Amino acid sequence: MAQKAVDMYNKDDSSFYPKPIGTSAVKPNNRIDYHTHANFLKMLNGEGLNNLFKRWHVSFCRRLEALQIGTGWIGGQDLEDFWTMHLTAALNEAMSGPVLERVNANFTRDFVDYLPYVHKLMMGLPKWTMPRAYALRDSLIRDVKTWHNLARENFHQSEVEKDGGADRWWGLATMRERQEILKEVDDWDQDSIACSDFGLLWGANVNVHTAAIWMIIEIFRDPDLLIRVRSELDTMTESPENHCRWIEKLMELPLLQSIYAEVLRLRVDVQTVFRNNLDDIRVNEWVFPKKSLLLVPTRPAHRDEDYWNTRHGRYPLDRFWSDRFLAYAGDAESGPSKHNNRRQETIKHELVISKAKPKFITAGTSDSWIPYGVGDRACPGRFFAQREIVAFCAIMVQNFEIELPSLSTEEHVLNNDVFYGLGVQRPKAVMPFRIRRLQRPQ
Repeated sequence: MAQKAVDMYNKDDSSFYPKPIGTSAVKPNNRIDYHTHANFLKMLNGEGLNNLFKRWHVSFCRRLEALQIGTGWIGGQDLEDFWTMHLTAALNEAMSGPVLERVNANFTRDFVDYLPYVHKLMMGLPKWTMPRAYALRDSLIRDVKTWHNLARENFHQSEVEKDGGADRWWGLATMRERQEILKEVDDWDQDSIACSDFGLLWGANVNVHTAAIWMIIEIFRDPDLLIRVRSELDTMTESPENHCRWIEKLMELPLLQSIYAEVLRLRVDVQTVFRNNLDDIRVNEWVFPKKSLLLVPTRPAHRDEDYWNTRHGRYPLDRFWSDRFLAYAGDAESGPSKHNNRRQETIKHELVISKAKPKFITAGTSDSWIPYGVGDRACPGRFFAQREIVAFCAIMVQNFEIELPSLSTEEHVLNNDVFYGLGVQRPKAVMPFRIRRLQRPQ
């Protein structure tokens, strides 16, 4: 992005709230932070969220059918790369429509190859140290610009879908609305808008798919856990064709939700950024001057021995435990915290009285489970991320058998710390796999 366009971000001190900070002199059209954040919230909440999930679900299932995975075993060399390709293609299509893959048939391959480079690019390493990273970035931005040009030339209001407002050229209505927002910013041109949309697609894809793949790694490597998850999913009566009702019911399944929460506790290492332009920042006994930049890592909180329940060391915090977030009736030592806070105790008491099944709980974890950050700047995509992760897991478990021959049930799968601080960590080792369609008794 041109420096003059970047400068407009730096000059925007008006906040991302509807009402600008009183001391700010930024013109309304240049309030990039507020306008883009409001656009994110519209895309990722309420009807926008439902529409995005439905579009992703339809696209992913269509791509899954095209793979023609039968009842005979087929193999692959890299589980993460294999599924990242299909999940990425589905999400990009759900957000921006089908044009990108028509502009460049290799767009998804190039996009996925680019994802790991961004961490090094953020360090400001020069082009000669990683020419492929720069070449991929420039090529992908050109593809996005070509998509924009085609959409501007061909979009017609009559093509807007009545249900959700999407169209085949821009994709989501909120993607179309972004164009109107960003073209009004001073010193921004079509190149700047293309860079911004490319950054949006990167941010949408970079973490969620890896988290989804971690879920199936943990489930399929443990035969007993796989049986439990399949049994829980068999209680579902809602059809996947009812996309939004189906995912809402999936997110009520306690074991599935506990696995989701535990994967994020174990596999997310992110630096939450705090900054206040108006007032000093106070953290316990420390005072940081206004405009200070504070980075708060999640790992100390996610692996705090004083907080998390380990069943007296049976399930250490550097290992995956599927039931860490489950409360069981009559089991005083169940639940995420080793210290039974009032809310956790109330839930357990209710379970005893009702003789209910285990309950997924995050009560009391708000300061210790922070995979999406905290406060008003928490990840706006967290609600969609949860839906994709859980839906992908359910689809895999209910329809396929997957073998990971390089892993034993007991073996701990290490994170690749190259990505430390920037979200969901990748598996350190490449994972060969075998897959076939699940044959259910008639």
